Amino acid sequence: MQNIVRVDDAPFSASGGGLISDRAAIQQAIDTVNKLGGGTVVLSAGKTYLSGGIILKSNVELHFEDGAVLLQSPDPHDYVKPVKDGYEPYTPLTGHNYSDKIKWSHVWYKNYPFIFSPEGAHDIAVTGSGRIQMDTVSDENTVMRICPIGFYRVKGVVISDVTIAGYHTYAMMPYTSERILIKNVKIGEWSLGNCDGVCLMNCRDVRITGCDMDTGDDSVYIFSSYRDPRGGEWWSSDEPQPSTHIEIDNNRLVSNRCKAFAIIPWGIDCPELEKTEISDVYVHDNYIQTMGVWLYNPYAVRKDDPPIKNLRLENNKIDAIEKNFFDTAVSGAVGFHSMTALHNGNLRDGDAFWLSSCGEGGFAGVVRPENAGMPLGRIESADGGRAALYQGIYIRNCEKHTFAVRARCDYGKCRVFVRNSDSGELIASLPVDGGEGRYSLSFSVPAPGNCDIGIETDGETSSSAILFSANLCGGDGFPGYSRVENVDDGEKIIYFYKDFKY
Repeated sequence: MQNIVRVDDAPFSASGGGLISDRAAIQQAIDTVNKLGGGTVVLSAGKTYLSGGIILKSNVELHFEDGAVLLQSPDPHDYVKPVKDGYEPYTPLTGHNYSDKIKWSHVWYKNYPFIFSPEGAHDIAVTGSGRIQMDTVSDENTVMRICPIGFYRVKGVVISDVTIAGYHTYAMMPYTSERILIKNVKIGEWSLGNCDGVCLMNCRDVRITGCDMDTGDDSVYIFSSYRDPRGGEWWSSDEPQPSTHIEIDNNRLVSNRCKAFAIIPWGIDCPELEKTEISDVYVHDNYIQTMGVWLYNPYAVRKDDPPIKNLRLENNKIDAIEKNFFDTAVSGAVGFHSMTALHNGNLRDGDAFWLSSCGEGGFAGVVRPENAGMPLGRIESADGGRAALYQGIYIRNCEKHTFAVRARCDYGKCRVFVRNSDSGELIASLPVDGGEGRYSLSFSVPAPGNCDIGIETDGETSSSAILFSANLCGGDGFPGYSRVENVDDGEKIIYFYKDFKY
């Protein structure tokens, strides 16, 4: 039986008048439903519930009836944080940044979110046609900047149909979580700047669909992070997971300051890049006002291209794309130009940027044998199977290129290859036979476009090969996009490119 409790009913007895705090009543209702095994906590239609921070627990849905409002309390004594045996009071930070030694040290990275689910929670939901109204105090030095909805290491999340308004932080902060659905959510009426929409950090199995966001900063972005110094209170990126299997569709994304859709690949310092890889992202049927990438990472020691793979854009209406989107290394891109050079060619950092495919009886990927000096890429397949290890790159001109590898065929027949990604047509190949050696495949493409380039079995015999290193050599020109607009936002100039052709 589904447990349904209303916060207005005894023993909770919330007032719903918007003048006295109902935080304790709402929290008691959530705790009760959680102890009963799960269910729904209802905020009644047309009522306003003044509240400090709420801890949403496993198997509990917080449901807003039509017109219900959850109003952020301006009283700093109305806030708690979760501890092992319950909750304890804490005072949220005020102002904008908490440290002059850490760049972008916004206080909401320390303050617990308004609706918060802590590490280990599962199957939570915030639903209904109500409103999460943040405190609209105009003095940015005294306002408690708190994210409306945030959670860390949670599995199974639904946020649907609610409106988030009056916010002065990021509207949603889903961090290192999985199985997330954000549907038909409206985000708007931002204030005081740095008002992003959804900051999706190190999350997987996510869908954002049917949402309407009019934000003061980036609207939706995919963020890979490792050892971000701003963490430590309610979240951390010290043990990341890949940002993978993410679908963003049928949304209206408007940014009044930066990017409506962005990628922030800041996991480059992670020793195992697979853990901070952004991959298998499908963006389609959206209106996206602006799109770009934040490549500058103020916290990284290592300066390199972070891994992004299998990013697919289809049927979006995009007003403008910043140039850096085309400068970003993306292997296996669909819908725009991908990387123009091979990355991590010796695989020393794992399989970042490398794509693998195999049929029945095949294997392709990175192995780390004991006592090995570095990881090796290996493919193998049974009779009639096929396996490949490759990268998707954009080759912009028809000049001669050379694909140079060090590889070994252990048995059967294998080859290095260049193939048109769209048509599947084989452009060039060279057998890899016998012991370890160096192989150079010279080729030119008939027309600029995305190509798959790597090593594969022949699909006819039982075969196996190891790829030790790979490099692509040859001329390349800058794409022919034209700058059509310079926008000076008071702090920096953003260069927009549009009327581009894929």
